[in-house]
Amino acid sequence: MKFTPNIDKHEKRHDAATKIHVTFDDSEDDARENKRSHPAHNHKTPQKKRKLDNSNPPQKKSAPQSKLETNNKKTPQKKYDTKKKKLTQEEILAKVAAIRQKKKLKRKNRTTVDGQTVARAAFHINTESLTEMIPTTQLREFILYVLSETCNLPWFTLVNKAQVERLVLVYAPGLNYSYFGVPHDTSNPPPVVDLESLKKEEWIGKASMPFLTKQSRYMLLHMISGEKGQINSPVADLLQCKMSISKKEKVSDENQKKIQAFKDNMREFYVLTLKEMKDGGYPIPPSLDPTSVLPDGWKETRPPAGGVLKNPKRIIAMDCEMVMTEKGSALARITLIDEDGSVLLDELVKPDDPITDYLTQYSGITPEALGSTTCSLRRAQKHVRKIVDHNVILVGHSLENDLKAIQLAHPYCVDTSSLYDHLRGPPYKPSLKHLARTYLHRQIQGHHASREGHDSAEDARATLDLFKLKLANKPRFGKFKKAELVFDRLSAHRPARSSAILESSRSATRLFGATLSGDYHRTDTDEALVELTLEKIKEKNFLFTRYITADEASARREQEDGAAPTVLPSAADDAGRATRLQTLDSYIRRLYRDLPENSFLMVVGGTCDIPQYKT
Repeated sequence: MKFTPNIDKHEKRHDAATKIHVTFDDSEDDARENKRSHPAHNHKTPQKKRKLDNSNPPQKKSAPQSKLETNNKKTPQKKYDTKKKKLTQEEILAKVAAIRQKKKLKRKNRTTVDGQTVARAAFHINTESLTEMIPTTQLREFILYVLSETCNLPWFTLVNKAQVERLVLVYAPGLNYSYFGVPHDTSNPPPVVDLESLKKEEWIGKASMPFLTKQSRYMLLHMISGEKGQINSPVADLLQCKMSISKKEKVSDENQKKIQAFKDNMREFYVLTLKEMKDGGYPIPPSLDPTSVLPDGWKETRPPAGGVLKNPKRIIAMDCEMVMTEKGSALARITLIDEDGSVLLDELVKPDDPITDYLTQYSGITPEALGSTTCSLRRAQKHVRKIVDHNVILVGHSLENDLKAIQLAHPYCVDTSSLYDHLRGPPYKPSLKHLARTYLHRQIQGHHASREGHDSAEDARATLDLFKLKLANKPRFGKFKKAELVFDRLSAHRPARSSAILESSRSATRLFGATLSGDYHRTDTDEALVELTLEKIKEKNFLFTRYITADEASARREQEDGAAPTVLPSAADDAGRATRLQTLDSYIRRLYRDLPENSFLMVVGGTCDIPQYKT
């Protein structure tokens, strides 16, 4: 049976123009309530009864004129939606050549392993894009591009970038462009040098560094930044990044929370945290980290008598002087200065091993002074533990070296090298001599008529006064730059990239320091630095390494203050220079040979000899 609905031919339909609901056989007097009206609206929608005529159907109400005009008009063009500039024939050819070169590198850098084709990373310098020297900051951007996700730069092509997992930067002060095809007195050096075109007879770098000049076809010249008549450090340009606004706000909020927590006890606000102690190479006391195990002969300072911790804690400054023995550096003098400046302990210590160098020019220790002492390391250790307990905040400059010398671990430490910034910013560490001259207007660690070398009591008082000065001011006092380092950027990348600073130094004083996201390691020689680099690259993605072989003057500058030098050292004789360059070339060859597959090796020289900055 077929169903046929009974539909009125003259039904009243909905008029969309007036938005009146459809009614069926409803009289005007008996109109139903509008079903679409809101319950809160206590009214009925009026509806008008109209007679529909087949010959004259109802006309829809026209829409507002403004809507019609809007629909007829085209969407206005955005400001940023501009037509692309038409390329010239030369630009088109250059673009096509770059694409072909990149494809060629991809095809070339494929190797077969176990019957399967594997892609390898390949790097190419676009010399045609180098019309002027690149800023040193672009080398930093290159590091970030290789190991994270940033914009590409026009002067290089890197194919199969995803294959690169590691980058080692060899920073070699003294590696001058005047050794590689650029005259020393030129006023307008070229941005790039073709090393293949150099002759060994004319250029000492080509003759002394055959491996580097063979593996690297081009040498790029970079220009460090500067302002107000001062040049920046190339290390600062390489490693420092501008901190984003969000990062500044986050750091500021964290500092405010910490200040609020220690507002009644700002002394402990500056005490190093467990992480800061680990990053700084401090001996970790088991009271802070139960998993820490001290070596044989080491001791931790004792809890206070009765186990009651005081608030605020007592401040004691410590400084040690060392000499060289057959087994390395050893303690020769220890000094403790009380909060009021009085001497609590000043003891000469006789090392257990035979002394090979008294280091009098630095330590102030003489054979005559140590000849009459009978105090051993163990006795000096006991003297310190009687004075310093857990109710004491121990203050010092690079305090980890002093604690290692006395073989003690203490949970409450303040390091003045982290309270104040170096003039160049992180990762540099300021020297105590520079901090005393800048903030205390005091000359220390100089040569006096009555003595030679450092005075541990004088140095300890300087660290104590620097800490008091910090307490008298706000936490930002002595802090210059709100900058983050490449290590922090790489650590924030997902997946995170780990980093480390490796430094070769003949001095126990560190030129660089640990960073928030980077470890720090120091060696005594460049040979040991090569071995350490090959060991650490297995677990790190980025290594910044500093070699001193190429520049003997850098070793002398390690003992100077932290300020930027105004007199640049003169060049050594050709024979000595050639020997140093050959040695550095052998280190680079060893690194290149033993680095893991798809690792990037980057060699950067320091500043050249700039005559206009001489006095």
